[in-house]
Amino acid sequence: MTEDRPNFFILLGLDPDAAWDEQAYQRALAQARNQWSMAVTGPRGPSAIAAKRNQQLYATGVIQEVMEDETKRAEEKERASGSKKAALAAKGKEFQARLRLLAKRGHLLPPEVESLRREFADVLAADRELAGRLDATPVGPVQDDLSAARLDASTVARLRDMLDGARLHSLYDALKTVAPTVTPHSPRKLLLEAADELYRKEHRRKNKSDPAIKARELLSGLAKTLFATDEQRERHDTSMRLTTLDELIAWVVKVLAAAKAISSEQVLAFLEEARRRGIDDLDLALRHLRETFQQRGWALELPAAEAEKTLRHQVQCPRCTMLNGPLAEVCVMCAFGLREPCPACGAVDPRYGGCGCGFPIGQRDTVRDLITQAVEALEAGRMPIAESLLDRAEGIWRLPPGRTDPVSATLENARSRWKSAAEHVDQIRATIADLMSARKHIQAADLLRTAPPGFPESEALLERAEAMIGQARELYDRSRQPRTSTTRRVELLTEALQRCADLEVARAELERIPPERPRGVRATVPDPAAGVLVSWSGSADPGVSYVVVRRTGPDAPESAESRPGQRRLGETTDSSWHDGTAGEVAGVPLTYAVIAARAGTHSAPGVAEPVVVLPDPDLQCQSGHGQVKLTWTLPERAERVEISRRVVGGSGAPVELPVTQEPHLVDRDVVNGVRYQYTARASYSVPGMGTRWSAGQVQQAMPYEPLSPPGPLVLTSSSAQYNLYRLKVEIRYPPPERGEVWIVRQDGSGSLREGDQGREGVLKVDGDVRTDPSPVRDILFDTGCFSYVPVLRANGMLYVGGPRRFAVHEEVSELQGEFEDGTLRLAWTWAPGGTRALVGHHPTAELLDPTTAARPLSVTREPGEEVGGCSVTVRPDDTAAHVVVAIVVERDGTDFVTAGVRRHLVRPPVRVEYQVQGADARRPQLMLRTDGQVRLPALALYGRRERPPRTREDGIRCALVDPITVNGTRTVELPRFTDRRLRYRLFTASSGEASAVELVPL
Repeated sequence: MTEDRPNFFILLGLDPDAAWDEQAYQRALAQARNQWSMAVTGPRGPSAIAAKRNQQLYATGVIQEVMEDETKRAEEKERASGSKKAALAAKGKEFQARLRLLAKRGHLLPPEVESLRREFADVLAADRELAGRLDATPVGPVQDDLSAARLDASTVARLRDMLDGARLHSLYDALKTVAPTVTPHSPRKLLLEAADELYRKEHRRKNKSDPAIKARELLSGLAKTLFATDEQRERHDTSMRLTTLDELIAWVVKVLAAAKAISSEQVLAFLEEARRRGIDDLDLALRHLRETFQQRGWALELPAAEAEKTLRHQVQCPRCTMLNGPLAEVCVMCAFGLREPCPACGAVDPRYGGCGCGFPIGQRDTVRDLITQAVEALEAGRMPIAESLLDRAEGIWRLPPGRTDPVSATLENARSRWKSAAEHVDQIRATIADLMSARKHIQAADLLRTAPPGFPESEALLERAEAMIGQARELYDRSRQPRTSTTRRVELLTEALQRCADLEVARAELERIPPERPRGVRATVPDPAAGVLVSWSGSADPGVSYVVVRRTGPDAPESAESRPGQRRLGETTDSSWHDGTAGEVAGVPLTYAVIAARAGTHSAPGVAEPVVVLPDPDLQCQSGHGQVKLTWTLPERAERVEISRRVVGGSGAPVELPVTQEPHLVDRDVVNGVRYQYTARASYSVPGMGTRWSAGQVQQAMPYEPLSPPGPLVLTSSSAQYNLYRLKVEIRYPPPERGEVWIVRQDGSGSLREGDQGREGVLKVDGDVRTDPSPVRDILFDTGCFSYVPVLRANGMLYVGGPRRFAVHEEVSELQGEFEDGTLRLAWTWAPGGTRALVGHHPTAELLDPTTAARPLSVTREPGEEVGGCSVTVRPDDTAAHVVVAIVVERDGTDFVTAGVRRHLVRPPVRVEYQVQGADARRPQLMLRTDGQVRLPALALYGRRERPPRTREDGIRCALVDPITVNGTRTVELPRFTDRRLRYRLFTASSGEASAVELVPL
């Protein structure tokens, strides 16, 4: 269709009124293809989409097919001529608007006349009257502090580009294409819902080459952003108002470019047009105009105060935007009432778009038209159309709670009528659906014939019902034919009722033919807790169902209905029935009968032998140390219980346990580690049968010695790769004597406490439960404090061990240590936010978890301290030490510890004692002492007030000693110290040499 593509004369820039020139056409086509190729490879946007569409039109031969066929080209030429005339008419209106504004000065300037004749030459050549008006106009000689928040210029430009591509005026207009009730005053929620619907609608379209479709899809996403908050929406609305003002000022500047001045009358015309376009703030409009002219150095003559005051007090029609006098009762253009109070706020404040409160009073007539159309659609039975029209009207005319007016009252009345009609239709639809589902097609057809106009699918449903009625009548007629056997008559009548269940003549005929009695009826009790299973041999007759009846006592049921002592259990087409309610009458003889039913006619009953349901006691066993506790609950009507015990796998006879009136006992005649089987039976006094015992419920139990709680837990962690998570944690634990260990992760201190125990299902275990074998792995994504709690599960019991309180926190860094005889001095850089550390060490074994170290040391961070440290005691003959330092986080009075940083430190092979002598003297010395001749690397002396520095970075360097050889004792001259309050420590100058020398202060 032509409306889905551009006109090819206009697309190629060819004059439709000129004679056809094949060579000019080929040149224009080649030039256009080059332009399209450049646009497609440029930035993505509506222009690129349009160019891609044009390339497809050429590639598929659509352009060549139209332009190279004489008949089709003539049609295209005629449409292009029409478009050209329309464009010329629009250009003529622009000429008249400019001329009116320029003439407000009283005369035109020569440059203005020249500009008009040059820019509108085609208009003046085609319209002699306009040319005459220009000639008759006298010619004379030549003579924003915007505080409101706006969108950034790039966003405004992008929005305008999308709106142009979608051929829309505003973002609200875009949303109206899917939600007609949208106005500039609509709630943000409605705008966001409309934006989602606009995206779904445009995204589902298959013609992706249309630039307007892509532009509307992009506008939906921009609407989600610009209407996300009230502030963003205000910025958008302000920007659009100011954009309108900018466009108006740009037009004025273009028109007055030759004069470079604007008269007071022209300023009034500008302000009047600004008000007509919805800009009520005339001070803002005038200030913006004045700043623009001042920046250009153009002259601006302000209008008289009285004239501006008159303009300010003019009343704008909310329907047609015409400006009216301040005392006007109705609009001079459209006769809209200007003195009617707003139904939403009660004020009389008409303006652009509606009332000053934002209510769209200008759309009153539109709402009334929608209501009228909705009522007409309702009376014609077009319910969906009526609902849509009412939705649109209600979306526009939304009064605050408690307020009403004639329009809203009419709208409410129309909605009430629609609801009543809809409910009536729904009731009829539900009734018809039930009748059709029950195959009562005669009643359904009668109801469909009297259904209201516009009833959905009435014709199709009526046709279906009548077809089924006809088929049923045909089957009935066939059953009435002579020499038809009884079996065949039953089949035909049954099939007729299956087609139409309310064909009463067929039902009456079938009632005269009763079904055969069920045979082989049996009642068994495979499981007393489950009830009684009744089975029988099914009938070969069609359309037969079976009614199952139960009677209390040995007498057989007499009918298919419930009566005193007899209960109708149900009806089925199967050949068995499970009576799950038989336990309600335990210990009483029950007699079951099955009766065949067809079309309301019943057979003689088939009766089973009486049965008795004897439920077992509900027995529970709880194992303990050298004992088993048994509890039970007797079923209703049971008289007493019998409990026996035997060893599982043993050959001896069961031992009957003494039972009292209490429903529990403790069996202490047992041995730990031996599994026992307990059987509980209940006795019943059955009328006519004497005492009967139940089969017995069996439970097994094994007493055991007390179990040690699980643990301790050893926790390590590693950082994530590619930032997919925060930490990966591994928890290890010693294997239990028996049972299995669960690791439960709880937030904070959790609810489980060490030493808790209880039966599984009774002791509450909440949190993330891991049942994997050691090591258990866990992935953590956020910081926080957690408790990993070991829970031992054995013999149906749960035992809670000691928790590992774990903190997800940044660790210490740059952990280092140096041996000094019987001391190991440790130092580290505190982690941000770390206030306390836990230090553990061992001379030979690697420490995986600081909480498992023997006598760990707690170190508190001093205020402002960056480098932390401590000294731990070691044996002088220890050659190495394993060290771990972790951060401690306190939460709710409980300490949570990180996994820590580990290092293996080795004592250097060379030992050097040192002492700073004469630190306060003019020439201090460093005394070095060794056992034998030693070649020392470069050394550095560091100092710090209050305490010796822990690391090189923890102090200031006071002196540097070059590599020297020491054999016994040697002194080195030091520079004079300026700060006598320093305390010193000697390090190797290079941290890489620290493992070569043990420096011990004297």
